[in-house]
Amino acid sequence: MNILQRRKINENISMSNLAQKLNELEKKIKTFTPDPKYPHDPFIKITLEKSIAAAKEGNYGVGAILVDKNGKIVLKGHNKLFKPYSRSDLHAEMDLLNQFEDKFKGEKSLKDFTLYVPFDPCPMCLCRLIFVGISRVYFPIFDTDGGGVQILNKLPLAWKKMAKNCKFELVPCSLELKKIADFLLNKTWPEDQDLWRKIFNF
Repeated sequence: MNILQRRKINENISMSNLAQKLNELEKKIKTFTPDPKYPHDPFIKITLEKSIAAAKEGNYGVGAILVDKNGKIVLKGHNKLFKPYSRSDLHAEMDLLNQFEDKFKGEKSLKDFTLYVPFDPCPMCLCRLIFVGISRVYFPIFDTDGGGVQILNKLPLAWKKMAKNCKFELVPCSLELKKIADFLLNKTWPEDQDLWRKIFNF
């Protein structure tokens, strides 16, 4: 599904209906009990909480969390592409990586960290994640239209070599979490952004 198709879908959802749906999802995710069969559930749950928060702000519904080797969540980020003002670089992954670099100022590596996002990163974020040397990136669904994982084998040789140290993986989780991630992917692209309408010519 491309961005124009997503826009057509979104046209069928009024802003008030979207806000209502996001409120419902917020309540659902807060009361969701992770299934012990799926060890990634607790992290994906928190990632989706951040994603819903981004959508409620008027941004694209993407959140991200950073987990250390002991399973502790050390940072959270979310998409800030449109609010409080247009920032083409502030995808959720970028927001989180900026926080990490500002906090540790080069004193700590991302080698032993895991990043959780609701779907695979776009090509821009994928390349930065490879460059910073993060160990693992986990997500519950693929973004078959805009996700970057599908281009891993098409990267320039130097980037392919760097990418060998970074694991991008679809991980199993509860079906309810996958459904929420799918909604966020396909139905939370903000439709009132004149600047981006001009950029994408739609």
